[in-house]
Amino acid sequence: MSQPEHDPIEELIAFASRVDACMIPPEVLGFQTKRLLDNLGCMAAGYEESGVNAALKLARRWSGCGEAHVLGSQEKLAAPQAAFVNAVRARALDFCDVLSPGWHPGSSDIPVALAAAELSGASGLETLAALAVAQDFGQRINLAAQAKGFFYRGFDSNILGLFSGVVIAARLLKLNLQQFRDAVGLAFDYGIGTFQHYQDKTLAVRFGQGLVARHALEAAMLAQEGISGPRRVLCGENGFFNLYAPGKPDLNILTQRLGVDFLGEEATCFKLYPHCSILLAMTDTLLNTPVPEKYLLDPRTRLKLKASPTMRMVCGSSYSPSLTPEIDAQFSARYIIANALLRGRATPNEFSAVAAQDPLVVAFAQRIEIEEVAAFDRFDRFELTLWAADGDELTLASAYGRGWPENAANMQEIRDKFMICCQLSPCTTFREYANVVLQHIEQFAEAPSVMPLLHVLR
Repeated sequence: MSQPEHDPIEELIAFASRVDACMIPPEVLGFQTKRLLDNLGCMAAGYEESGVNAALKLARRWSGCGEAHVLGSQEKLAAPQAAFVNAVRARALDFCDVLSPGWHPGSSDIPVALAAAELSGASGLETLAALAVAQDFGQRINLAAQAKGFFYRGFDSNILGLFSGVVIAARLLKLNLQQFRDAVGLAFDYGIGTFQHYQDKTLAVRFGQGLVARHALEAAMLAQEGISGPRRVLCGENGFFNLYAPGKPDLNILTQRLGVDFLGEEATCFKLYPHCSILLAMTDTLLNTPVPEKYLLDPRTRLKLKASPTMRMVCGSSYSPSLTPEIDAQFSARYIIANALLRGRATPNEFSAVAAQDPLVVAFAQRIEIEEVAAFDRFDRFELTLWAADGDELTLASAYGRGWPENAANMQEIRDKFMICCQLSPCTTFREYANVVLQHIEQFAEAPSVMPLLHVLR
């Protein structure tokens, strides 16, 4: 690939820095409202999950001022640290929105947006517009990189959140064009994460979004102070595409219908179950298909899962709960099958440490054989066959789980999810003021600032 001095990131930055909030179509702003509501619900449900207390303890140590709220409390920390804690909570249950291949934009974008808006006094409209422009920015880079193959080299694609997060921060902090450029370059320079934390089932999974949110704000603040960042972010010798894209990128995608189409909604999955998005079709199918008890109660029943290569790689390891049983459960096809068949539900309660170690569920999960099927090109495609002791056979198969754009969750389902998350939350504020928060979110585009919403959430 040739290495032009003029990097194509420049066109994206020029547009992202200048487009007026009033130019964003109402339906695009409405979609960002949906993201905001969904992620506040995820934050409520993940409020005290494993890893959160450590995140809060460290954020307090790292803060030298009170700029932005830790949502659900009256505590204020430095804006990057508040965003860090809020993002860890939003990602903790793996219940947050996701774009293929594994980018969880909302659980870093929303904490960045609320912290930056609180810091700058931005309006609801400005905040939603920043979210829309930033998601479009990140998704164009994502699609360009995937033009010649699946966007995967072992890195955690949440690195894309550094692009969207810094665009949000740069817009809301009102950086000038040069500062905007530097902020994007600095954010790219923070590139972090690999898929290994999924395979090894560690708490690092929950911290990726926190680090992305913190670094995005820090990059914007560094640029605001005159610190310069890399310029050839996308096409430099060590730029994004050379480091991460599986083949030659399609640079035309970066600016195709730029300012006309705001990308994001067409690719976003809103999860209705708190586990890896690769397994959503599986849970949805098993919960909605009657399975005779003879397949479930007899230990002689044989079970075999045929899985896509991606499903096998991310979620196909043997199920043996470790020091982080919640993570083991969220990223285990075997656990997801056992949970759905034996319990008939998949709420945050079924992904607690206690639930993940239930001896009956663990034993059932360990009986499941998994076979990778190369022909399953859709990552969430699966086929589960059960053989009863009497010779009867039952096969369940599906793809495109509920929540993915091809089988989209509607706004009412997101409202219902938000209310369930708040009801289950250990945070009194979210439990008692869920309906008030919902009202504020539905009027957010007209809010003169984010403060009325944040006042409820403390």
